[in-house]
Amino acid sequence: MVKKKSILLMALSFIVLSILVFPSFAQTAKAATVGGQLTAPEPGWKRFDDHNPLIKYNGTPLNQNSGQGLYNDTGYGVSGKNSVEFYFTGTKMRFIGANYNNRNASANIEVYIDGSLKGSFSQYSSSFIAQVLNFEVTGLSDAKHKVKVQSNDEGLFVIDAIDISETGDLVAPDVTPTPNPTPTTTKLFVGENSMYLLDANGEVWSWGSNDYGQLGLGDTTKRTVKTKIPGLTGVTDIVVKDNFVIALKSDGKVYGWGNNTSGVLGAVGEIVKQPVNFENNITAIDGTN
Repeated sequence: MVKKKSILLMALSFIVLSILVFPSFAQTAKAATVGGQLTAPEPGWKRFDDHNPLIKYNGTPLNQNSGQGLYNDTGYGVSGKNSVEFYFTGTKMRFIGANYNNRNASANIEVYIDGSLKGSFSQYSSSFIAQVLNFEVTGLSDAKHKVKVQSNDEGLFVIDAIDISETGDLVAPDVTPTPNPTPTTTKLFVGENSMYLLDANGEVWSWGSNDYGQLGLGDTTKRTVKTKIPGLTGVTDIVVKDNFVIALKSDGKVYGWGNNTSGVLGAVGEIVKQPVNFENNITAIDGTN
């Protein structure tokens, strides 16, 4: 009996210690919520900074001080009853701003999409918070949308970034979006938690995990839908290995990207986020060990 009690006490002690020392064991990741901080786009989203030229400021934009934890260390403020406008393609949008604990912050900001009021928010709070998810809208048609964010008082409101669907884009007012192309499948390649499709036009599409830039899309953001690797055309074959990929083009050039800790792609860094040319005059590639 004493032995059983000792084992039980040891087990309980281990559980308590695990919760205290490794709190992630006792918690699960939660999706972003409006009013909370969101320092990077979540899977299925992508982010545009406040200085993007396709964001129009009605009124003089005021640069916010650096060192406040704003996205890319920049933020624009708009003072008075002015607005911010932009167009985007996709089905969802998030407004990333900053909340301030002073009476100069705007407390009545409305969001219009395609001319219809979708809701409002305030940037006045009990404490300063950078990169706040101030507003979110989802379930829009997969089309071009006009967004107007309007302040209705004399306070200052701050735009830090815009998040939209990862398959969408910010666009100019006069741009008519074209539907996302559907690849004609030639061959599907299976990687370690990622997938690659070589289509009939010699272009490569990727999706899945992207910790090492192995999707070749210029970042390390996970993708949940097929995304075409930009600038990579004329591909005849690819080989997928441990979180890195090589591709052979019809002109004999070989490109690679992804995990380069072994240096197989040359002295181009340990994580290669987009295709780099590292061999020429090659007729075939073989991925067998």
